[in-house]
Amino acid sequence: MKESAYNVYLMDEKGKEGLVFNTMCRSIVQIDNEVYSLIKENRIDEISDDVLDVLEEGKIVVDDNMNELEMLKIMFNRAKFNPVNIGFTMILTHACNLACKYCYQGHGSVLSDTMSEETLKRTIEFIKKQSEERKKLAVNFYGGEPLLYPDMMFRIIDELKAYTDENNMEFSISITSNCTLFTDEIAERLKEIDHEVQLTLSGPKRIHDKIRVDKKGNGTYDRLMDILALFKRHGIKHHIRVDVDRNSFDAMDELLDDLLERGYGGLYLGFCPIGQDVCYAEMEVESEEVDPAELSHLSKKAHERGFKTNPIYIHNFIEGCSAILDSFLAVDPKGDVYKCIAAPNYTEHRFGTIDDKGELANMNYEAYCNWTLRDPLRIKECVPCKFSPICAGGCTLTAYALHGSVNSPGCKSKENLGEILRTFIMLRYPELFEERTYETIIL
Repeated sequence: MKESAYNVYLMDEKGKEGLVFNTMCRSIVQIDNEVYSLIKENRIDEISDDVLDVLEEGKIVVDDNMNELEMLKIMFNRAKFNPVNIGFTMILTHACNLACKYCYQGHGSVLSDTMSEETLKRTIEFIKKQSEERKKLAVNFYGGEPLLYPDMMFRIIDELKAYTDENNMEFSISITSNCTLFTDEIAERLKEIDHEVQLTLSGPKRIHDKIRVDKKGNGTYDRLMDILALFKRHGIKHHIRVDVDRNSFDAMDELLDDLLERGYGGLYLGFCPIGQDVCYAEMEVESEEVDPAELSHLSKKAHERGFKTNPIYIHNFIEGCSAILDSFLAVDPKGDVYKCIAAPNYTEHRFGTIDDKGELANMNYEAYCNWTLRDPLRIKECVPCKFSPICAGGCTLTAYALHGSVNSPGCKSKENLGEILRTFIMLRYPELFEERTYETIIL
């Protein structure tokens, strides 16, 4: 037996105990200092049989003949090339009714196209053809602001719902929206299908209303609180994305407390960094990015107040990015097809354009293969990294922005990832931290 290459250790120096988390199979095992020493000194054969059984079950120790890199490649390919599910993001328009001061799209000024009737028809046909033989179809509506064109959105939904019903497929939608245009009528229509809505906040009212503003510069916080009430009234499934930078980090307690006071406890909150790595345009406000460990700290605060959250999703990890999947595509208002929803301003990443037969024409095979075959085990910096099974090389478009190649790491540093895992374990298994803190992180 040998130690797994994907173990992260959290040790409590005072209690002489530790936790070991395996990033490949997401297992966790409690150990003492003696077992830790035997593992690290490659004296695994001296570990008692009962303890060894637990370590083997959690893949903390593995067979000598196991090639974990090859097993990890199989795991990635199994997730990436899934013949059952398929998903699309529809960018109906790049226009927007807001003028958020940190918007990477320049709030509808850098790209401003809206999908035409002809492109809409071609795109629906494209989705149907790509979905043949699948069991599940998921469509996300994105922008710009998709609710500028609710009739277009519901036409797509109605046609694809009829198609999936006819072919005995599961169908679901999600809407990534600033949510200011939601109405009772839209909410009523959403009830008829499996759905999820993302609403974005940028801190408490005093901060949010300075940066998430309409075209006249008016804040949107109160409007979004009304929309949350609408969601609650209609039973709309939703979660909140909270955009965070250095200016808002210390004010997040105010936001959490206000949501609780308004009766919105228990919601899922995802904390996301504001940054400029993949910006189309310079942000209008000075913004300093917070690091992943600080975002995980906010997840812990939210969890302690009764909100749902998961720090392992916060920084472009594999769980949070559909673009790593072969069965996911994004269609922009021109009918151009990409892998990533943030890529339409980077035409070198365009796979092709949907033609009048609903087929992908003018294929860019280099872009298609680079994105589809991107694998952390083809990235030299990622091969020895303990976080590869979770991170999967980080954000592909960020990798391109940082290094000029999608086949490069999309993370800036792995130093904070240990603290993210510690917070994740603390939230998932709070009983383990009742008497120990496990402050020492050993990678």
